Amino acid sequence: MNETSCYIRFFHAAADTEALQVSVDDTSFIPSLPFRTVSGYGPVKCGFVTITLSGTRTRRVYLQKTLPFFLPIKYTIAIIQTVNGLDLRQMYDYMCPLFPDTFGCIRAANLAYGSQSMDFFLYGNKLMFTDVGFKEVTPFKPLRPGEYGFYLTSTQDEENPLVSVLTDIEAGNMYTMCVLNGTWGPDAIDVMVLSYDDTIPEIQPR
Repeated sequence: MNETSCYIRFFHAAADTEALQVSVDDTSFIPSLPFRTVSGYGPVKCGFVTITLSGTRTRRVYLQKTLPFFLPIKYTIAIIQTVNGLDLRQMYDYMCPLFPDTFGCIRAANLAYGSQSMDFFLYGNKLMFTDVGFKEVTPFKPLRPGEYGFYLTSTQDEENPLVSVLTDIEAGNMYTMCVLNGTWGPDAIDVMVLSYDDTIPEIQPR
């Protein structure tokens, strides 16, 4: 990876929104990104970058926003729903900070519009992340390689799990548990785990 470039990818986390075309500084970056889909990484200039989201079916421009990219690292840009329409949540994809050859790292992100603050537990009642509010992204925590089960509760009601997820942790990889709005009910939530490592970026802007 070029140490002087920034690399970004996009995650469509806005339920009930059509597939989106993503443009970066007037250049087509992703022609179509459906809900619950994450793109590969692509290079952009470090500095201020203008991102435009347009509907692939309606051609409607949902959002145009400028974000700063100052560190030559990887970023995940989550497309989320808010009270004012679509918005972007920038996440820094740092490498696993502790013993990358023997540990993986995991964090949590609450991207579910209208959701309560969430607690994240490992099965066995070990609390991993607490009081994670909407648009909040936690720091990474290390875990040894293996399969892990997590369940989520409202911070105000830890006795009643809302959703659970299983994921495999590999040494040297990073993972983000993303809370999303479910599509089967107005208050439904779901979890999707994003993974990433230090491989070469997968896409080139066109």
